[in-house]
Amino acid sequence: MPKLRVVVIEKGQRIDPTYEADELSGLDVDLISVAVDSEGEVIEAIAGADVVLNSSLPMPPSVIETLTNCKLIVRLGHGYEGVDLDASTDAGIIVCNAAGATSEEVSNHALSLMLYLARRLYELNPGTRAGRWGELWSREACSQIWGETIGIFGLGHIGRAFARKVNALRMNVIAHDPYVGHWADLEENVRMVEFDELVESSDFISIHAPLNSETHNQFNADVFRRMKPSAYLVNTGRGGIVSEADLVAALNANEIAGAAIDVFETEPQGNNNPLFEFDNVIVTPHVAGSSPGGWERIRRSAARDAARVLTGRRPYCVVNTSVLAKGTRAGIAV
Repeated sequence: MPKLRVVVIEKGQRIDPTYEADELSGLDVDLISVAVDSEGEVIEAIAGADVVLNSSLPMPPSVIETLTNCKLIVRLGHGYEGVDLDASTDAGIIVCNAAGATSEEVSNHALSLMLYLARRLYELNPGTRAGRWGELWSREACSQIWGETIGIFGLGHIGRAFARKVNALRMNVIAHDPYVGHWADLEENVRMVEFDELVESSDFISIHAPLNSETHNQFNADVFRRMKPSAYLVNTGRGGIVSEADLVAALNANEIAGAAIDVFETEPQGNNNPLFEFDNVIVTPHVAGSSPGGWERIRRSAARDAARVLTGRRPYCVVNTSVLAKGTRAGIAV
């Protein structure tokens, strides 16, 4: 019987698969790590794979259809929009992510961005250094945080971690997530609301939803017009959830007070994004989930699910749950 083949792919650089090897120890597998840049290189690298551990590469139907032996694809992170779920499900391939592995990092980053905006550090820090003390000093220089309404868009692992933290700040916490029941307010002291109320009532909105056909550009010109002019937007979810062109227009029209963006519609970014011209916009390069410990947890979580599938057990973080009822190549069912 041929060895099982587990392939780790990363864009532009090879991952040292030490963590993966540790989690797969005891299994007779060939563990291969490959740096890839193009779809052709992806197809070549994962040929014959039983499991693909994918850092960030797109896997459209044209890639999925080449996976004749694959039982499992795991995205190394929370986001999985680059993997075609319909094609994977039709092929009987389970798709997982590393849900929860960096919830603390991402929620901490979102909290940091919110505080940076609320306390106007984007202006006060450089302004004080530039000798503008007299111009900037005021008893009303900064936004209040406690008692203000924070709207959380998406109440999954990260959204709930963020809710716990802003509750500690004594904020009024509301959330919108059509896939979460009203039991959430019992666990997190969060009041679930409709999207319109979230948009119109929030002093801050923090985005923690996945990118899909329902959320694509959900924050657009109409939404920005309905937000409070004193409200701030924080996005550590996915760039495509926010229309950047509409956000630029809203900032130019002073329809909202500012924004903090860790994720963009196109990544990586150069230096010519018009959002970068605004002093009241904070930008970071998609690092909200980053830390040495977080990266290790992501990879160990992915490898543990690989080990479970290769030994006939259901993985923990299944994204395309319908495949379990339809039938999987791994023989794992609901």
